[in-house]
Amino acid sequence: SADGAEPRPAGPAPVGGAAKASNKLLVRNVPFEASKPELRDLFSAFGQLKTLRMPKKFDGSHRGFAFVEFVSKAEAGKAMARLDGTHLYGRHLVLGYAKKEDTVEAMRDKLRAQMGAAGGGKRRKKG
Repeated sequence: SADGAEPRPAGPAPVGGAAKASNKLLVRNVPFEASKPELRDLFSAFGQLKTLRMPKKFDGSHRGFAFVEFVSKAEAGKAMARLDGTHLYGRHLVLGYAKKEDTVEAMRDKLRAQMGAAGGGKRRKKG
């Protein structure tokens, strides 16, 4: 061009700080009334699910988040685009791509570290 300006690449700018696209989504703000079959029905509309995990508390109720793993990144991307911010039982679902450190084990270790002296995950029997 005459003014020497560089041509700009087409398409939206990448969002800063977002996890890299993967086939695994982290779903936050899951209402406690929501069941695993309900989430499976909701997400399977966008592709074939490989796994769906809802980490549980000691009392058996889930902890308000879930991991949804699709067979392909494209399916996960479709679900992310369509379901982020969707209402479920009056709560907005918050979707993000799960990072490698977002495994249940890593989150459990992080929680234990935060709880520290406040007493860890295992309950002691009173004798």
